[in-house]
Amino acid sequence: MIDYEIIKLSKDEWKGTPVPMNYMTDGYFDVQVRDSADSFHIDIEKKCYETQQMHYCDFPDYLFADWWEGAEAWGIVSEENELLACIECCPEEWNNRLMVTELWVSDKLQRQGIGTRLMDIVKDKAAKDGRRAIILETQSCNVRAIAFYQSQGFQMAGIDNCCYGNFDIRDHNVRFNLVYFIRPDIVRAEKGDLPEILDLQYLAYQSEAALFGNKDIPPLKETLSELEHEFENGVILKMIDETGRIIGSVRSTSDETTVYVGKLMVHPDHQKKGYGKKLLREIERYYLNKRFELFTSTRSKENIMLYEKMGYKKFKEEKVTDELVFVYLEKPKE
Repeated sequence: MIDYEIIKLSKDEWKGTPVPMNYMTDGYFDVQVRDSADSFHIDIEKKCYETQQMHYCDFPDYLFADWWEGAEAWGIVSEENELLACIECCPEEWNNRLMVTELWVSDKLQRQGIGTRLMDIVKDKAAKDGRRAIILETQSCNVRAIAFYQSQGFQMAGIDNCCYGNFDIRDHNVRFNLVYFIRPDIVRAEKGDLPEILDLQYLAYQSEAALFGNKDIPPLKETLSELEHEFENGVILKMIDETGRIIGSVRSTSDETTVYVGKLMVHPDHQKKGYGKKLLREIERYYLNKRFELFTSTRSKENIMLYEKMGYKKFKEEKVTDELVFVYLEKPKE
């Protein structure tokens, strides 16, 4: 089996390249929608055609379409510069998801694990960028694609029974929205979580203390009652792994114009996985039309780099001691 190289596709070179969307299918998912005054029922059942059917797409797809702002793409290209496979994704900034806008593998490259390799690139990007989920669309008659997405961990997120036309149900061409959730999950902390969050704080801030050779820093001296006060007067998020253990957290308070973000932390065993970025994105989603402000020590170079990548800019420094200087960063309201 040939080990095909997957490369990043340049927008300048590949914009407008058509992506074939016609396919053969031997089945479909029959969708039935029933509603009444106080209930809705949706039944979806897989059925087979008597003979294989060709599905024709009425809406041709192209790489780097103008409406996919911030799209990125990867693919396999032949020696003759012919596109043999590709995947394209685009961020949904308003809800912190990553959308797969194109995924195509030519017939001669299918059943060689190419689709999985392409999807792994997007999964890795979503995790590193701190996205909460990957979303994509397919059609109820594209049973092979649906089976592939299910094998990749995607699940049903919803349907649109008039996306392509007014008779999509009759034509077995209902839009399926599928979702892949990026683990771990981030949810709002409860009061009972505070002791575990404080233990995590004591552990996560050891590296910060090591920068000064001194454990006499505020995060390592905070008490449970002080944390409970922050809980009552702000927002505290927790990141939990598959066992329910808290492996990350961030908190905030706000006034009429500004959100003050603090105590962004990730368990040392889970650092450098994009979790800090994911936590910061989630706390920002709790507030609309606000300015964001946070601070860290000038010695925390990695933290500063993370914040700057997330759109924060330095606006002042504050000297606490000869050893400790805080740098303040802000992100203007959008």
